[in-house]
Amino acid sequence: MTVTLVSLLATGPGKPDARVDFRDPAMLVRGASDTGKSYIRDCLWYLLGGDKLPKKIPEASGYDLLTLTLETDEGTFEVRRAHAGGDSGLIKLHEREDALPQRDVHDEDISDFLVRHAGASGKQLLRSRSKRGGVTSGDLRHWFLLSQPTMISEDATAGPVANATQRVAAFHMLLTGTDDSAIELVKTSKELDRLSGQILGVEEALRRVRADLPNDQTKADVADALERVDVALGAMTRHYDARANSLKSVREDVLSKNEELKAAERDRNHCLSMIERFNLLDAKYKSDSERLGATWEGVAMFQALEEVPCPLCGTSADAQVDPRQLRQGAQDGYRKALKAEVEKIVILRQGLAVALARERDRANRMGQTVATLRENLTELETTERARVNETRYEFSGDPKSLAVRRSALSEQLAKFDEEAQLVTEHTRLATAKKQKKIPLSRNVGAAANDVAAHAKRYLHAWGFTSIQSVLLDADACDLILDGRARLDFGAGKRSIFLTALTIAVMEHAVGKGHPHLGFVVVDSPLKSYADPKSKEQRDVAVSTVTDRFYAWLAEWRGPGQVVILENQEIKDDSKVLLQPLEFIGDGDDEGRRGFYPGAQDSSD
Repeated sequence: MTVTLVSLLATGPGKPDARVDFRDPAMLVRGASDTGKSYIRDCLWYLLGGDKLPKKIPEASGYDLLTLTLETDEGTFEVRRAHAGGDSGLIKLHEREDALPQRDVHDEDISDFLVRHAGASGKQLLRSRSKRGGVTSGDLRHWFLLSQPTMISEDATAGPVANATQRVAAFHMLLTGTDDSAIELVKTSKELDRLSGQILGVEEALRRVRADLPNDQTKADVADALERVDVALGAMTRHYDARANSLKSVREDVLSKNEELKAAERDRNHCLSMIERFNLLDAKYKSDSERLGATWEGVAMFQALEEVPCPLCGTSADAQVDPRQLRQGAQDGYRKALKAEVEKIVILRQGLAVALARERDRANRMGQTVATLRENLTELETTERARVNETRYEFSGDPKSLAVRRSALSEQLAKFDEEAQLVTEHTRLATAKKQKKIPLSRNVGAAANDVAAHAKRYLHAWGFTSIQSVLLDADACDLILDGRARLDFGAGKRSIFLTALTIAVMEHAVGKGHPHLGFVVVDSPLKSYADPKSKEQRDVAVSTVTDRFYAWLAEWRGPGQVVILENQEIKDDSKVLLQPLEFIGDGDDEGRRGFYPGAQDSSD
């Protein structure tokens, strides 16, 4: 995924449009100083998320909106931002049947948009040796939009120290396509302070634990004493278990005999209750027999009496009672009934006597059983008491004292273990605090040779054929030419060599599919080399470098888009091929004066 610059437009109420149409793959904006070339680069920096506003120049008066049109794999977008500041807004363009573009607001931050289309979404870069963060649009602008002061600067390519780590990380991401997510971070000062506090806490805990440890014993001594106490407690436990098992069988027998005794007593009591009831029934039968006998005798006596009238009133016996009762046959019937009843009672008493004898016999047998069971139960209870009351012990100490001793030894052993853990933690924290900063050296592999080869090819094409060796110093993010660092050369060569490095990185990254926006904008790569006031030693004539640079640019076919902003004159044959956008300034020639129509720009 890459981005192509299409056009830059400045608009304002009642003002003519100030427009620059970029060509792909190569674009040259040429003109004298103070015609607005650097202003173009400043506007691009501002529109692509930079904080620095374009310079306030008289020619910009009345223009209030800047618009940058970009082409991406997802279509065409416009980036809009006011001259006065504020955030950038994204608009997506759609073609309509009437050929007029339809504009829809694209709800995405410009920084996220650029990072995503550069293929760097989710990539992590070092902000410092202690912090990581995602790729930002600033990381991309730094390597893709080169200003004129940057071209001749003697500072490192990574820029100010505050952002150097992040910019170097972004450079290596362009070279290798990998980020810094696997790099181990070092501790920050805050983390080191936290570790110091933790170390002090561990040391205080160690002092507290060691104060509770015995001075005359080691951990092995305590562990050995604890083992001996455990052996004694184990032996006691086994002894008591054996006694408990012995008592268990006796107690089970006691319970069994007790249950048998209760059952026998219930049966015996039942028999006694039946005997009592049978005796009571026999007494009743006896009473009934005696009563019937008396009644039988009474009837016999009545039969023996003579019938006489009432001595008072003289009424005869027949008139006093039912005459039928006085008949001899009726009285005999009473006597027979009484006799039959008596005989029945006699028979019942005989059967009752048999049952009573049987119950008495059973009661005697149950009584003997109860007595026997009570004797057995008494013997078992005696045996149980004897075993419970045994006083022979096989140990010199009692279980309670041994348990207290074991608790104390266990606590001491736990203190030794805690001490060992604290010592281990103290060692770990101390080691972490003493962590050394290992110099960071990223391995770029063959990427460095690839970029250096591209740069060497460009320089030879631009006329610097005497350069035999071009290397890429991956740590410095810069070139070494014939054994000399780029910054060791004069301003003119520094500028040209930096141009070669920037375009070589783009060709390598885009060609390999590594993160890159897909374009570079270089402001005045030749100006310092061609400066007549410069005392820099020129190995190659200015005209040769200029002509060959423009000829090379005219033949550039990518990968990537190259936009050059330059002062130097261009030959006609290169002009025909490049078709540069030329600003004429305040001269008498006809043509475009500068970035703003009809006016020159004092920002270059």
